[in-house]
Amino acid sequence: MKKLNKLVILFCLALTVLNCSSDDDNNTEEPQNTNVITLNNETYVVSSVIVEPALGNSTFVSFINKNETEFLDAINNGTQLDNVNVFNIRISQSPLAEQTYSFSDMSNFQFEENAQIIDGELEDGDILLDRNNSNTNLNASTGSLTLEVYTTDQIEISFQFTRNDGVIVNGTYKGDYLYYD
Repeated sequence: MKKLNKLVILFCLALTVLNCSSDDDNNTEEPQNTNVITLNNETYVVSSVIVEPALGNSTFVSFINKNETEFLDAINNGTQLDNVNVFNIRISQSPLAEQTYSFSDMSNFQFEENAQIIDGELEDGDILLDRNNSNTNLNASTGSLTLEVYTTDQIEISFQFTRNDGVIVNGTYKGDYLYYD
């Protein structure tokens, strides 16, 4: 009888362990938004990306917190647009290709927050990252940009810069974009 009791207890214990295993997906973690720029534990949402070829065999890539319609309306029609966060990068290549661009491939870049578009011009933003700023801590010392997918209607892009003060600026975007020619 004692043997039977021990077997019953072991059986019940085994059932308890198996039933209480953590095979349940109690994932309370929020899904990560891939369309963001991060800097100093701050997250800046990227709502649209604009790719614009420029003179001199270069291309501008702009990450913007506003949708394409309101941004283009402000640029083309003079509508005032407030609270604009924009990261502009000038890449010394046109057309762009799916590859990694080094720091030396980017002739200019600037990340501004809380700017305004007034009469079609970007004004009065707080500079968070720059290629050539009088505050040298805001300048980047290293960086790269990787264009992972670049089709006529989809872009997948990521970048990372390290400012002179050691702050890292990361960004990713995956989705549709506007080719502004």
